[in-house]
Amino acid sequence: MALTKQDRDLVAFLLMKVFDMKIPVYAHAHPHATDVRVLVPRTYHADGVLVYYDAAEKPVFAAVMEVQRGWDPTKRRTWQLYVAQLEAELNVDTALLVYCPDSKLARRYLELFDSGGMSLSLRPFIFTPDDVPLVVDVDEAREHPSLAVLSAICHGDHADLDTAFPALMEAMRAVTPDQAVLYYDIVLAGLPVAARTRWEAFMTTTVGYEYRSELLRNLAAQHEELGEVRGEARGEARAVLTLLKARGLVVPDEIREEIIACTDLAQLDSWLLRAATAAHIDDVMRR
Repeated sequence: MALTKQDRDLVAFLLMKVFDMKIPVYAHAHPHATDVRVLVPRTYHADGVLVYYDAAEKPVFAAVMEVQRGWDPTKRRTWQLYVAQLEAELNVDTALLVYCPDSKLARRYLELFDSGGMSLSLRPFIFTPDDVPLVVDVDEAREHPSLAVLSAICHGDHADLDTAFPALMEAMRAVTPDQAVLYYDIVLAGLPVAARTRWEAFMTTTVGYEYRSELLRNLAAQHEELGEVRGEARGEARAVLTLLKARGLVVPDEIREEIIACTDLAQLDSWLLRAATAAHIDDVMRR
């Protein structure tokens, strides 16, 4: 979800390249409300929604994004609700793009929708890490930086991941400094420990210094200046809130106060890592 917020062309690119979909010509895309309200007092919340517009600001298609890490048979109904509500509201075709980290789980969801229905059926576009090609071409990484980041995370446990490091580095050089910071944090949070160690070693050797996020550098500097754990905790709490704000996540006042009051550095580290990829504040706090 973090990548689609930074690069709104990524969803359209995946639909075209992974699923061979024909996407209408569009000029730009904007996030859309992710809540779906029904007549009964209940709200369903999608992980992400994008609406694509032509040059005349007319919607031409929409996409609902979901990350599914576990089995939930009720998704057969709620996913239909997301798509039906958007198509009725905007009068455009809507694609449901679902990322499943586990291929067996993905097949199970595909079978769930293969069972059909009566009047209403749904064809979700479900993909796994195996469906995302490893980006090793430097030019492709410059053209599609977010794809290079997603590719690295998807292939984190593959032996050939290191061949993608030069392209991944160029992807970060192709975006703004703020985006590069966020992408680097996403990579650190998404790679297994062994792959993360190799990636950091590559960046240190290639760039000539420890390539760390601006937030973490500031935390280290503050720790040296204050020389106390509480000062470091305050700095890291601010880093968590800064990252959440940069990613557009809503932070209720009570949660903001909880983060600021926290002095447990391990807990703050966990929140910071989760904040890099979370789709909702609950994903950070793990309620």
